[in-house]
Amino acid sequence: MSDTAVEKIQLAEKEAEELILASKTKSKEILEQAKEEAESLYKELIDQARDLEKKKIQDMEKQAQEDSQDLLVKTDSQVERLEEMKKQDYPELVKSIVEKVVV
Repeated sequence: MSDTAVEKIQLAEKEAEELILASKTKSKEILEQAKEEAESLYKELIDQARDLEKKKIQDMEKQAQEDSQDLLVKTDSQVERLEEMKKQDYPELVKSIVEKVVV
């Protein structure tokens, strides 16, 4: 009877060791899978951040081009106005104003 009890205890110990070994193996697998998922998520987040950065840069470049185009149009308009003013006969205008002030 004591032999049977000892055998049962030894069998139980062996099963416990196998269960512990299986648990350790499973926990290593779960840990490895978690690491892979974390790395994948990290890479995905980095890619999203880079895409967002590229889009922001493109938007800013587009806005800068639009702003500079508007500025060029305004500058061209002012240049044309100045050229028109340059063509006018200011000495005659000044003479006329002086005559009116003196009179």
